[in-house]
Amino acid sequence: MNGFDRLAQRVRVPPAALAFVATLALAVAVFAIVLHTLRSDTSLADRSSIGLASIQALAVVAARRLPLVAWGSSITAVVLATIWTGGESWVDAMTNSYLLVLGLIALTVPVWASAACWAGTLAVGVLVTVFLRPDDWLSELLELSALAGLVLVAGAAVRGLLAAHRSLRAEQAAVIRQRERTALLEERARIARELHDVVAHHMSVIAIQAETAPFREPETMPQTFAAIRTSAVTALGEMRRILGVLRADDTGVLPQPTLTDLEEMAAAVRATGTRVELRITGDPAALPAGLGLSGYRIVQEAVSNAVRHAPGRNIRIEIDAGDDCVRLQVDNQLPATVRVIADGLPGFGLTGMRERANAFGGQLTAGPADDGWFRVTATLPIGE
Repeated sequence: MNGFDRLAQRVRVPPAALAFVATLALAVAVFAIVLHTLRSDTSLADRSSIGLASIQALAVVAARRLPLVAWGSSITAVVLATIWTGGESWVDAMTNSYLLVLGLIALTVPVWASAACWAGTLAVGVLVTVFLRPDDWLSELLELSALAGLVLVAGAAVRGLLAAHRSLRAEQAAVIRQRERTALLEERARIARELHDVVAHHMSVIAIQAETAPFREPETMPQTFAAIRTSAVTALGEMRRILGVLRADDTGVLPQPTLTDLEEMAAAVRATGTRVELRITGDPAALPAGLGLSGYRIVQEAVSNAVRHAPGRNIRIEIDAGDDCVRLQVDNQLPATVRVIADGLPGFGLTGMRERANAFGGQLTAGPADDGWFRVTATLPIGE
């Protein structure tokens, strides 16, 4: 937005209307100045002076919309003033107003059109000199040609600067739009990753709990169904919180899970009949909220994979919250019949875990260990 547009917004007037008012005011000023100068400095009749001043004023108004008409009428008025004053070369009032019209034309037409206006000015000056032969015709012709050239070059330069400014503004707006689009896509990817982690973990736990329910003792059935209900309610609550950020009027201020909530997650998995060992050293509550959430999601995804691919097998979770980094390790026993890809588990889950670790400048590895367990390890540096 240029200064003219900002002025239009400040006075609450459309830019086109403000430009028309400014042009009209300039035309009135040109009419008054030219008329006064012709009446005081020349012997022209009032009717001729009013006519010439009116032509120059109308040329100012037409310079933006009809530049060729404005140039033709203005140069014609200059020639008529020269003829009506008895051969006086280039009447000052008419010449100055003509230069003003040239400047306005140069602001709206391409460079080749400005060059054509300068050539036309030179040609008319030569014709006037040939037929009228005024005094000091050579110096007057050279002076008019030089002044017209300078005005046209200055106008073309200003036009180029305005065009470059508009182009820069357009590019900046495009960059801002692309930046907003990138941020939106990143936010959608983050929400998709959160949804994947929540759904994959809780649905896996619920599925295992439901599968083992028929084989449990009758007296433990109430606890089994209560555990299933707890897992479902927790999953729905987290999904509702994550989807809530998509609403314009929802700030999503519900607390996010952190490494301090791992005991609840381990208890839910134990309810499926899986043995889960959880060992935490250090103080995970002192970790930054974002790092704690990412660590929780990494452990959650690793446990979900263990429940899905090795149901009923033991799981070990070790958390070491040090001063400079957090070390996470999730081990689960591998069934004898399971086939594990050398570089870890395929799919979106492992990619999401790596992205969470990389976001904090950490590292993550996943794959079978030498002792027959599948191991997921992650190191997350603690930044300032």
